[in-house]
Amino acid sequence: MPLKSKKSWTRNIKMKERYLIVFWISGKCNLNCIYCYAQNACIMDMDFITAKTVIDNFKSYPLKIQFAGGEPTLNFALIEKICEYIKHMNINAVFQMQSNGTLITDEMAEKIKKLNIAIGISLDGIPEINELTRGKSSKAIQGILNLKAKGIMVNLNAVVTSKNIEYLPKLVDFAMWLGNVGGIGLDLLRNAGGAEDYFDKLNVCSSQLETVLIQMYQRSCQLYKLCGRKIYIREIEEAYQRLNTPVSSTNYCYANCGRSVVVLPNGKTYPCGSLINNRYFMGNTENLKPEKVMKITAHSNENCKTCEFNAFCPKGCPSRVLVNNALSLDCVLKKTAFMIAKNQIN
Repeated sequence: MPLKSKKSWTRNIKMKERYLIVFWISGKCNLNCIYCYAQNACIMDMDFITAKTVIDNFKSYPLKIQFAGGEPTLNFALIEKICEYIKHMNINAVFQMQSNGTLITDEMAEKIKKLNIAIGISLDGIPEINELTRGKSSKAIQGILNLKAKGIMVNLNAVVTSKNIEYLPKLVDFAMWLGNVGGIGLDLLRNAGGAEDYFDKLNVCSSQLETVLIQMYQRSCQLYKLCGRKIYIREIEEAYQRLNTPVSSTNYCYANCGRSVVVLPNGKTYPCGSLINNRYFMGNTENLKPEKVMKITAHSNENCKTCEFNAFCPKGCPSRVLVNNALSLDCVLKKTAFMIAKNQIN
């Protein structure tokens, strides 16, 4: 079932009381992105018993199952088995997957469609730019086109670094050319894992981030006028929805609500994939229950109190603020998105 290009980027403010279960289907990856915060976390494949244990513990609640890693398609047989088990048990669950797209064959695309898995593809820019940060761009693009052939829409996720930021507006054009991209989301760098040695060199400044978000939005509008189809920018679309919601929650994510479980292949669980350390360890799969899920508090700063969007803003990604020990770029991204959304409404 294709993603809905607009609604797929809209956070459900109430989140329908779902629990987000993120299965690191495989800790292995066929790429070697230097900024990857998941590097060396748990380099093995998950087995079915590990996944089943968590599902059984949470089956009384509506679930959102996310397949991640590593690269989840390296262990795609387990994804199929999980989906089949949930269907067999008649559990209320929806599926999504974040992939680099390089291993998605025509056959796998057909299975993704059959299993009704919403899918996001990590792509940092047009092919020559993505090659600098991630690699295997031609295979990623072929994966996206294989999904297109099955009528599956995707959303792109780009990690913002000094290597790609000035070229991100061109990604809007490339997304339009691909034909089955609903929107683009921006992921800010985390000072963890592989990025620790390169963080200062790869990170961007506030003015760059503000400028590129405006440019991406403007290009999206230009292409809409020319082609009648819009590439949504996730951060702006979320800001727009929050401003249009009469009673808006300021929860940032499921971890911020205390309803997020990240399951590593070895059975260890954490509230967020960015917080894989002893402080945030929630237990092993067999003893984790819904009431034991940890809540990650959002962070704000003094400027939040005087910001016109304070009542609507979810502040920064809680885990990223904890890892980076700073809110600044999150704040710039959110405030710029709200300003654009406000002007859009007016």
